[in-house]
Amino acid sequence: MPAPAVIEDRSKPVVIRPPEVNGAHDYAVIGYLLVFLFSIPWFIIVLTIGAYGTLASPYLSFPVILPPTLPAWLTGIPLIGPLLLILTFPGVGLPASWFVYLGFGVLGLLVAIIFLGIVYFGTVRNISKGRYEKARGTSLFFAVLFTIPVFLVLVGPSSFFPTVLLLLPAFFYYMTYGRLGEVIAKYGPVAVLGEAVPGVGMAGPPGPPPVPMPGPMGMPMPPMGGPMGGPAMGGLPMGGPMPPMPTGMPTQPAMAPKTPVCPTCGRDLYYAANHRRWYCQTCDQPGR
Repeated sequence: MPAPAVIEDRSKPVVIRPPEVNGAHDYAVIGYLLVFLFSIPWFIIVLTIGAYGTLASPYLSFPVILPPTLPAWLTGIPLIGPLLLILTFPGVGLPASWFVYLGFGVLGLLVAIIFLGIVYFGTVRNISKGRYEKARGTSLFFAVLFTIPVFLVLVGPSSFFPTVLLLLPAFFYYMTYGRLGEVIAKYGPVAVLGEAVPGVGMAGPPGPPPVPMPGPMGMPMPPMGGPMGGPAMGGLPMGGPMPPMPTGMPTQPAMAPKTPVCPTCGRDLYYAANHRRWYCQTCDQPGR
């Protein structure tokens, strides 16, 4: 279907995401969710250490002595327990100071929140806003970042399981990178998600000029000349000039162009010039 010839109404902004972008967006969301799940052990560690530092503060009356004696159920958690033992072991981990423990907990929490924010806004948010080139570069960066720790297996074979898990978000960010390459090749590095206006006519080559229509049946004919030079019935002498014959009826006015509708749901279609295609707000955006 061609583009609309005239655009009149720009009062209704519609944010359109092409269906081809949905795949890249879904890959980025899955990668972000995996990163968030893998950061939960870090949240437990920093919150535990920060809680011990808070309870050992001289401003509170809790009988907590640093370094703390960790309960068995906490040290038995895979990956979390060994890291807590290392961080709280006397002479190896953190100094036995409530301020150091509290500062480590707060700083570790802020680092985790900032890191998750960078991952989200660099990938998922950029794709949603149409900044495909920035999202593609960020996806490649995090894909490589989560792939590098896998090579620690060469140094410590015991780190095989936790490091190989990082390949899961790396895989989805590699898929996001590849899918965004296809999107950029088709729609450009940035999607101008401003306004999509309904079609008000079809653009196309001009048609042929209107053909005069013959007069209708039963139209009165002009009077003919009378007999032998006598007066004619219409008042003209025999052999007089003939009045001009009517060539046709006036051409009918052009009908107003019809707004194209979706063949699936029957709603009006919207044309986005930056994507060079028609969109249905219901069928082309199932996530809305």
